[in-house]
Amino acid sequence: MKTKDTAMVQRLDGEWVLAFVHPESGERKTIPARVPGNVLGDLHRAGIIPDPYFGMNSGMLRDWEFVDFTCSTAFQAAPAAPGERLELVLEGVDTIGEVRLNGERIGGVDNMFVAHRFDVTGRVDFAAENTLEVVIHSAVNAARKFSRPPVAAAQPYNYEALYIRKANHSYGWDIAPRLVGGGLWRGVALERVPADRWTDVMLYATSASKQSARLMLDWNFETAAERLTGFEARLTMRHGESRFEKRFRADFVSGRIAFEVPEPHLWTVRGRGEAALYDVTLELIRNGETVAVKTFRTGIRTIRLDRTEELAADGSGRFHFILNGEPVFIFGSNWVPADALHGESRERILKSLALFADLNCNMVRCWGGGVYEDNDFFDWCDENGLLVWQDFMLACLTPPQDDDFARVIADEAATVIRKLRNHPSLALWCGDNECDEASQWRGDGRVPSTNRITREVLKRAVLSYDPSRDYLPSSPFLTDSCVKFGGSRHAPEQHLWGPRDEYKGDFYRLHTACFASETGYHAIPGVESLKKFLSPGHLYPKVDDPEYLIHAAQPYALTDGPYAYRIKLFLDQVENTFGVIPEDLETLVTASQAVQAEAVKFFIENFRFGKWKRSGLIWWNVIDCWPQISDAVVDYYYAKKLAYYYIRNVQQPTLLIMGEPAAWQCELRLDNCLPRAISGRYRVSDLLTGEELAAGEYACGADRCEKIGALRVSTGKHRMHLLEWEAEGVWKRNHYMLGHTPYDLGYYRECLAKLRALYEN
Repeated sequence: MKTKDTAMVQRLDGEWVLAFVHPESGERKTIPARVPGNVLGDLHRAGIIPDPYFGMNSGMLRDWEFVDFTCSTAFQAAPAAPGERLELVLEGVDTIGEVRLNGERIGGVDNMFVAHRFDVTGRVDFAAENTLEVVIHSAVNAARKFSRPPVAAAQPYNYEALYIRKANHSYGWDIAPRLVGGGLWRGVALERVPADRWTDVMLYATSASKQSARLMLDWNFETAAERLTGFEARLTMRHGESRFEKRFRADFVSGRIAFEVPEPHLWTVRGRGEAALYDVTLELIRNGETVAVKTFRTGIRTIRLDRTEELAADGSGRFHFILNGEPVFIFGSNWVPADALHGESRERILKSLALFADLNCNMVRCWGGGVYEDNDFFDWCDENGLLVWQDFMLACLTPPQDDDFARVIADEAATVIRKLRNHPSLALWCGDNECDEASQWRGDGRVPSTNRITREVLKRAVLSYDPSRDYLPSSPFLTDSCVKFGGSRHAPEQHLWGPRDEYKGDFYRLHTACFASETGYHAIPGVESLKKFLSPGHLYPKVDDPEYLIHAAQPYALTDGPYAYRIKLFLDQVENTFGVIPEDLETLVTASQAVQAEAVKFFIENFRFGKWKRSGLIWWNVIDCWPQISDAVVDYYYAKKLAYYYIRNVQQPTLLIMGEPAAWQCELRLDNCLPRAISGRYRVSDLLTGEELAAGEYACGADRCEKIGALRVSTGKHRMHLLEWEAEGVWKRNHYMLGHTPYDLGYYRECLAKLRALYEN
């Protein structure tokens, strides 16, 4: 939704100055700063702290958590026209602070997730240089003033996050370092706001087909006119050579109209057609003169989530995304912030999104432990047909329930919803990440429905400001009866983590989920990447190695910390799969990445094999937010792990899948996610010898997964199968490893040489 308003904007981004008192020397210092940026990035560039991403360095920055910083700049302002209001806009401040203009305090800031606006009309000197200061107070110190009631609980390192509206992962997470930091993480601008302007516009479809779409336009505007006479509006929508225009009276500053667009170009997801976007212009006209204009891009489409709240006694249930009246099988991955230091390296956002497209994903889930991404993120998703599942920023906690906190969340939600709701890629609002499950971790018998934040406050916000979209209270969402009968296994949407043992074990093979929005498997990054963030003597993993612990990610490198298990976990997964833990680092990297690749490949195939009983998988995750050992399939330095190539292959629109052995046979199924039927030939052979094991012809309907044959097997023999099929004149490939673990690592590496040639092109 690329938006342009009639307001004139003067950017104040760029080089600023950062002032602070050094926590060790007590000396007051002044250094250059970047806006957007992060104070820890500024400190590192000035040589005051070492690279926070290398070795043990992140664990040595505790004293900096208690420091206040002052960011300042000077600017010359262009004069405002008569009737214009001047507003200072801080698009993102991390997190608690106060703002001073020309030495005068003009307000405070207290929420990282939303922009803060200040009316500075009459406070800016147009004839001289102005000074702007933003004081960033310690978020850790700011959290001290809150007295936590027993109802509110968090993970061990995240209690400061209960009341402070700051990215939860900043305090330490299993996929992110403890780097509290802060700063002006988004831009700063001076806006000249005209007297006549559109203040609130929402355009959405209530029905959509190739023949016709019914659209709804809600609007609000401001005007200095004494009488509301002579006002009308003109809505123009353009897509290529297509043009639609609608004029209507505007007898009040707020209203709604409904209208029909004949033969619309519908927006749809990757792999199913065009992500068609309309350039929209909305003009406010008074007595024949245009006095305000709003332009943006959006798409015509309908989307809803068709779900049951629980699984039935026979295990049946639904969790289907319905786009333009048709169910879409979801291939997705979770999004974590592109960089753990918010404001640094913004170029990583779009570069990382491009990986989703290359992986054939059609959905990205914005996880609730991070931040709400900006319009450029959603613009890219709009243009590239990538649906967005958007969590509200609450994760793995039981939030405070008091009225003051509820008001904070209600205001935040209203702001974020109104900002993002015109994006056609936005598919779903979700109340939080794993807070329903967190209510059960407490062990005090409290049921999820007592959480007024997700059951009342956020639900009401979505209904009020974005009635066109569905709302899911939590991921996974647990009804009280789900809890009563055993938890998330009774919910249609689940996070499939479990024991993280054998990836074809009962937990992963026999799960009850209709849809999974999290699951993953560990792998170590490549040797060259390891050398970039670990010291030479710390490259080979050990369960008590402090550098590995920090990058596992266990804050302060505590061997008994809650995330310390992750080192032993990925080593155990290697040993379970291949029977050994290689002593050579290069070989260990190969084995670890092969385990992850086979695991996530199996998870995706498992869901495709069970289509439509199973309707999609959002695995964890594409890329790291800092250098670490994790479930990501691309490391922080953009080096791709083996899983990247396996996933890209098994998320293609058509796939030949070999099922697990049963009664001496492996069933062959062809999954077709294209919106049209296909037919062709297939064959199965031994990858290394070329021996043909099965061959034939198939026919498969649109959006169907159908049995096309079977193969007699003996699980006592390890064999790598090459699966090939013809789809619309092009031969495609997949593979299947037969036999129980452990596999022979030498044999697998021999197979891998051929698989790389097939997949990495």
